[in-house]
Amino acid sequence: MRRPNRSARAPLSQGQRNSLAARAHYTGSPEHKSNAWWGGHPQAGARRQKTTVCPLTTDADRQAATTWVQRAIRDGQYKFVEGDGQFPKHLWFTDKQGRTWQGRCLNRASGEYKGWPISEAERREIFD
Repeated sequence: MRRPNRSARAPLSQGQRNSLAARAHYTGSPEHKSNAWWGGHPQAGARRQKTTVCPLTTDADRQAATTWVQRAIRDGQYKFVEGDGQFPKHLWFTDKQGRTWQGRCLNRASGEYKGWPISEAERREIFD
């Protein structure tokens, strides 16, 4: 079992979470894509390591994922780790279909995230 990297950071107030959420957005990442997407060509098939594929490929998907990222931050569904900047490295969101998504911060200063679906067991291992 993995030992999480914990931070001694004080909890954020609702106002601080709202401020961060307003600036956060989903950009995606080619290593989790197996189809063409708004960012270009996929790279999931080219990677040798096992990569979870993210099915989000349209602009509407990107907008929905940005809403999920912002909601997760507003709702406190994140975990800061040592060395994080303004934005938490990890967050999670459960969509209307009951799928849980993990988000990972790509840019700690601007709040850019990538994400992919995970199981509930994976969510507990990472975030609890």
